[in-house]
Order: sequence, then structure tokens, then C-alpha cells
Amino acid sequence: MTNFEREILPEKVLDTIMDLLNEERISSEVDEPIDYATQGFRLEVTTPISHAGFNRLVAAFVQNIYRQALRLQRYLSEQEAFTEAVFLLESYYEGGYTKGYDGALLDATGSNLEGLELVLSRLAESIKVAERVKYVEWVFADNVYHLDWKTRYRIIAVHLKRNEEFLSADLHDSDPARFVNHLHDLIMNHLSTDSLIRHIFSGER
Repeated sequence: MTNFEREILPEKVLDTIMDLLNEERISSEVDEPIDYATQGFRLEVTTPISHAGFNRLVAAFVQNIYRQALRLQRYLSEQEAFTEAVFLLESYYEGGYTKGYDGALLDATGSNLEGLELVLSRLAESIKVAERVKYVEWVFADNVYHLDWKTRYRIIAVHLKRNEEFLSADLHDSDPARFVNHLHDLIMNHLSTDSLIRHIFSGER
């Protein structure tokens, strides 16, 4: 065993992962910068908004967010930003009665700005969703994916031991080897359940 391997403590790795995936940490790292950039976005708009005007607006909005608010800044051309905006709207946008880019266009091109504000707000939320996925993948790539099988096994063993009071009998008696290839899912499911429990108890206060 090399000195480098001896320095990898499963408890420390697990603590680091849990700290980085704490909801408050993710909100601070991902959500808050996007919220700040969204609130600061200013562009002169005349109503009713034309199709071409809508395209320019969503492109400029995405350009602004990607340049100011992402953990890894991206400088997009107007065309690149528009393509990204269309992808996000097609993937995530849901209005009252409509979906996707065409739905967002319909919602935004009314006689007032409320529809446009809704679209930009939903677009910001879509960027958050996409960036949260990237953030979680970065956490595991930086802390887990390069580790050997034995180290991952030890991390899972520590995780199961720490949470044994919450585990079913089947999981409690399981060999950690069963989960070595599913460490990502095991931790994310645990965090999801923990978040749900916290939400339920906070709502009862």
C-alpha cells in the first residue's frame, strides 16, 4: 500500500462529501449567485414582445447568467446563448397551459411583462437544476470516482455504520460490497430521505 493510499481515510472522505452536498452549501454555491444575477438583469423591453425580441431577451438572459453566476463561467455568443436557452426551455419549461420553447414564447408575448417575467424566472430555475446536477457530479468526481474498490468499500461501511439505526434489517445486515458500484445512489438517496424528514418536521412546528 502506498503512502498516498494510507492517507485516504474513509471517514474524512465521507465527511467531505456530506459537507459539500449539504443543502445550504449547494444553495450558496449554485442557487444564490443565479438569483443575484437574475435580480440584476436589466434590458429595455417594449410590449407587445415580438418573436425576434423574445429570442434576443432569452439569449441575453442566459449570456448574463452564464457569465456572472456559474461556478465555471461560460462566455457565450448570442447564438450559443440562444441555443442554450432553447435547450433549457424545451427540457424544463412548463407554463400554466404550455410547455417548451413554444409555450414560453406564447406566455411571454402578451400585452404586459408578467408573462416574460414568469419565463425568465422559470429559465433561471432551469439553470439551477442543470447546475445542481453538475455540482453533484463534480463532488463525486473529485472525491470518489478516482478511488479504488477497497477504499469505496470502506466508505460504504462507514456510511452504513453511521446510519444503522435508520436502516431496514435487510440493509443493516448487508455486505457493503453490494453497494460499491452504487455509492453515488446510496448517498443521494440518503440525503433525499434526510431532506424529506427535515421538511416534514419543520412543517409541524
